[in-house]
Parts: sequence; C-alpha cells; structure tokens
Amino acid sequence: MNEEHCLIGIDAGTSVVKAVAYDYSGSEISSHEIRMELRRPQPLWVEQDMNGLWETTKICLGGVVRKLRELKRQVAGVGITSTGDGTWIMDKDGNPVRGGIMWCDGRAGKIVERLHSQGVARQAFEICGTSVFTGSQAAQLAWLRENEPESLRRARVIFHAKDWLFYKLTGAISSDETDESLTMLRMSTRQYDRELFRIFGIEDLYAKFPPVKPTQENTATILPRIAAELELRGETPVGSGPMDVAACALGTGAIEHGQASSVLGTAGIHQVIMSEPILEPKMVGMTLCHGVKGRWMRMLAAMTATPNLDWFLKELGAGLRNPPGAGEELYRHLEKVVNSVPPGSEGVIFHPYLFPGGERGPFVKPTARASFTGLSLNHSSKHLLRAVYEGVAFATLDCYRNMPIDPEMVYLSGGGANSPVWCQIMADCLGKPMSVPEGSQFGAKGAALNIGVAMGYYKSVQVAVRTSVKTARSYSPRPSNSGLYEQLFEVYKKTAERQMDLWDLRAEIIHGAGLHDARQLRTD
Repeated sequence: MNEEHCLIGIDAGTSVVKAVAYDYSGSEISSHEIRMELRRPQPLWVEQDMNGLWETTKICLGGVVRKLRELKRQVAGVGITSTGDGTWIMDKDGNPVRGGIMWCDGRAGKIVERLHSQGVARQAFEICGTSVFTGSQAAQLAWLRENEPESLRRARVIFHAKDWLFYKLTGAISSDETDESLTMLRMSTRQYDRELFRIFGIEDLYAKFPPVKPTQENTATILPRIAAELELRGETPVGSGPMDVAACALGTGAIEHGQASSVLGTAGIHQVIMSEPILEPKMVGMTLCHGVKGRWMRMLAAMTATPNLDWFLKELGAGLRNPPGAGEELYRHLEKVVNSVPPGSEGVIFHPYLFPGGERGPFVKPTARASFTGLSLNHSSKHLLRAVYEGVAFATLDCYRNMPIDPEMVYLSGGGANSPVWCQIMADCLGKPMSVPEGSQFGAKGAALNIGVAMGYYKSVQVAVRTSVKTARSYSPRPSNSGLYEQLFEVYKKTAERQMDLWDLRAEIIHGAGLHDARQLRTD
C-alpha cells in the first residue's frame, strides 16, 4: 500500500445512500450521495425497492471512483454497511421476491404483541439477548408466513440489506455476525441457533439463511463485469459489514470494553461495548456481535431521533423560519432560537415516538405515539422546539439508564451531532462528556476500516482506530442543567409509563373505526 491508495465505504442508509473514500489517516477524500424515497404501499408499511437500492449504490460508488481517478488515487478495497433488521428476500434467479421490508416498518405490530404476551420473546431473549420489535426479521418473517406465504415459498435466500448489495457486487451469498445477531444467533457462540428458529416458528426457513461469518472474514472479490462497469481493478476486494450501528461504533473509535457510542440519526442508536455478552437487563434492548473479534455490544435503540425535528419544522415550525432559509443557515438560526429558551423548556416535555412502529428502546411498544405535555398559554413554538431537542436527549438517557455498563463518556455521531446545541443538551441531560469525532460519515468509515483491516491495510482494528479516528469537538455537562434534567426525567418517565394503556386504547379505537394513523412521516 502507498499514499495513492484509499478505501471506499458504502453506507446504504434508510433514505440516503453514500459512498465515501478515505486515505490511510482516515481523512475523507471524496464522496457521492443520493437520496432514495421509501415506499409506503399500505399504512404502517415501510419498504425500499431492492433493485433501486442496488442501482443507486452503483451510481454512488461509480461517482466516487471517477473523482478518485481525477485525483490519481487507486481504490484498495470497498466496504459495505447498511441498515440492520428488516427483511430482504432473493429468489433462485438472483432477483428480489418483493420490496425490502425496513427496520422501521410497523406491519408486524400484532405479531410482536403476541410474541411478548405468549412468552416467546422472553425465551428468545435468553439465547440472543434481543427484545423482538416490529423491525425484527423474525417478526417480519412470521408476518409473511401469515400474510404472504408465496413470498417465503419463492425465497432462495433471506438477506439483510448489506448482504443483498454484497451479492450484487461479488456474487457471494453470506452474512456477518453483526446483522445476524439480531435475532438469530446465540450470543455465546456467535452462530445460528436452531432453537431460535423453532421458538419463532420459522424452523423450515433455516436453510434459506445465508452462511454467517466473522465480519473481517466476510469478504469476496468484485465481479469482473461490475469492475469493468465501474472501472475498478478486477481483483478489488469487497467487505460486507459491519451493519450500520456497529460500523458507526467502529468509525467513531468505540471498540473497547466500557466505551459507548450514540448515533443521532434517523434512529437514536445507543450502545456500550462489552468483552463478553451481558444479557442484562432482561427483555430490554438488543445484544449484538461487534465487528471486532471478542467484542459484543449492548444496544438500546430509540425508534426516532432527528426525524422528530424534521417533522416539527415541517408541520409546526413555519413561524420559526425567520430568516427563511435552508441547510446550515436555517440550523444556525434554530440554534439561536433553542438557546433563547431556558433549559427544561419551562416545563414542556416531548416524547419522541413518531414512527408507525411505535418505540423499541428501552421498551417495546408498537402503539406508542409522540406527544407534548405541560403546555400552557405562556408557551410558544420556541418552547416546543427546545422540547423536541430535549425529548430526544431524554430518550437517550432512558436508554443508558438501562445499560449493564455505565460509561464515563460517549462518542456522538449522526446528523444530530452536527448541532453544537444538541450536543450540549445531550451532555447536560446524560451528565456525561460528549466527544464528536472528526468527519461526518462514520458508518461508511467503519465499513472502510473493516475492509482495510481484513486486507491487511491496517495491522489490527486498534491500529486502524488510532490512525484514523480523531476528536473534533468535546462537550462537558453543566451541573446546574444536569440537576434540572434529572428531575424532569422523572416526569418524562412517569408520563410515558402512565400512557401505556392509553396508547393501546387509542390504537383499538382507531383500528375499530377502520382508520389508520394520519399521513405518515417521511423517514429522513
């Protein structure tokens, strides 16, 4: 390897596909991204077009390769990451059976309730350490069995999103430990466990699951025709994994026991790194294999994070767009607005449960819905705006309070980490320092580092992190604010707890009236 070589990481996200090139030091050289529209063929359904995702990924990868050629840089390897959970089914001819079902899809809500009420979810948790929710592949497969048995009959392989892209790039059929650990692996062995298939009632689908490999061994060579089309070397190595949350942890430097990583993106992903699988507390969150040998992750994932702000600005924030604008100009203005409101939003509290699948961390509740509480005539849209920022922070604190390890600090990434005000609110609310690494695309970076380690570009994961991960900004908690947030968090928690039955009642009324939730949120 020399200075001309670089690594490309592909991150096929919920609604944006990105390809990013990195040099040995971890600096971003070039990137290309394209937005993909999600499909919502029925209420609660959220899907991606599988062929559309592949074509979009190919365009992004080709765009970066062209830029690198202009810079006289060579591609040493390509790594892929994508969204976890969900269900992507391929037939015997290598074509999609149906649309890819996303992690934020809500169609399996009734099945999830049944799995929990019948004790099936608890049995599975004792093996895999993950609490089943509407985006879990096991729940979605159970839904398909009841509603689309023909889709399962036609299935040759049941993939996750990155596995499909890996197949299209290399022709290889496989998955890695990070994706399959949600929810089909026994944590202690990092291998499939047939008992899980039996528990979920999908034992006959066992043979349709791809071989599972350690992440750094899940590699193949690019197909010659794809290499020719993209003008890449015919022997270019491609790595598949880790899945997005593990890739973000790697890309931000969270690889050792006790370290923590939070991603404020479409979802709020919060995780601590462990040197052994700790399945505690029971029936809360997820346990998954890290993309690092001998490391596991305990993850609690709030269903929504930054889309709460997107929704608020679109539906309720017209009066706050002064001066009108978009992009960085708008968000700089919003930071000033948020800072004009005292911490605690003068008693307004927001619960950020906007997605059709409800909430999945630190509790699983498909019927959960968002709300503002504590409103009076003295409050304005400015208070609501700050409450949205704080509501996401409260949801984050709720997750970390249910972790088996209490971290000393948190590596923060995702779109929300671009906001200094949000980072400071997070530090104050959690009472912990926040470290924001240099760069912007940490999922893609984690995928790039993984293939770099796999091909010997870096001697080890530890060397890769020391070489390529650097701190851009740090935030320390302010004790007075932390004390206030600690008190308000109790209100946040108790309000949610007392709404549990009301959410169910609301869902029954809406369903009984033949209605469905109003126009659903676009998943940015």
